[in-house]
Amino acid sequence: MISESVRGEGAVLLNQKLQRFTDELKPRDEVTRAILEEMKKDKSEYEWLDFSTIKLDIEKRFPNIYKQLIKKDINVLKDKVPVVPAQHYTMGGIKVNMDSKTSMKNLYAVGEVACTGVHGQNRLASNSLLESVVFGKRAAHSINVENNVSNYNNVTVDNAFKKILKKKFLK
Repeated sequence: MISESVRGEGAVLLNQKLQRFTDELKPRDEVTRAILEEMKKDKSEYEWLDFSTIKLDIEKRFPNIYKQLIKKDINVLKDKVPVVPAQHYTMGGIKVNMDSKTSMKNLYAVGEVACTGVHGQNRLASNSLLESVVFGKRAAHSINVENNVSNYNNVTVDNAFKKILKKKFLK
């Protein structure tokens, strides 16, 4: 995920001749395709990501990326970073409905683990956070409805959880 976050802040992709070869803000699949095509042309195992075009303090804006690359003897303040495409846009494998219910009774899946069907190959990283919030709320509502838990009768989360446990498992 190095390239996507820093590309959003202005880093550019360069080929082996250190020439920019694509618009870094294109959808993921298009950037991936462009990198792979360039690697094939260059007969190389990677292309370069250049941080020098980022106008922010890289160490402050990307502290973890900076530290991890320093550990690998890559100083983004003066070195270019070798990059290759990696598939990381697939979200979840557990199929759920619009209330985050799985096919297994009383099992819900939310967030990166859930396959909601609302995002495809070009989802943005922020979409998964938004999806988690929306589907988390839908799951909570569904659980409340199925277990006759009211949000309006001063039921605390602990009491609601105890009520669900009693009803489902402690009969």
